[in-house]
Amino acid sequence: MGEQWLNEIIKALKKLGGVGTLHEIYDQIEKNGGIDLSYYTDWKSQVRKHIYLHSSDCDIFKGTKGGENDLFYSVKGKRKGSWGLRGFGSS
Repeated sequence: MGEQWLNEIIKALKKLGGVGTLHEIYDQIEKNGGIDLSYYTDWKSQVRKHIYLHSSDCDIFKGTKGGENDLFYSVKGKRKGSWGLRGFGSS
């Protein structure tokens, strides 16, 4: 299921032009309809968890900075709620 969340977050950020606030990401995931959100008590926490697990800007990131699992970055710094998709728009 984790990969499905990652795919939805990536799809949402791409539709938002590569960056967005958590609220914009939530709204886009709701619009996309790729996951049955009614299955979750707090689906927004799933979104945050998967962003944090895949961002070297977060304390719970377990990968290598710049590695294949370092997918997201904090646009305005920690605790600002704005995220970007690494490598979006670069060739």
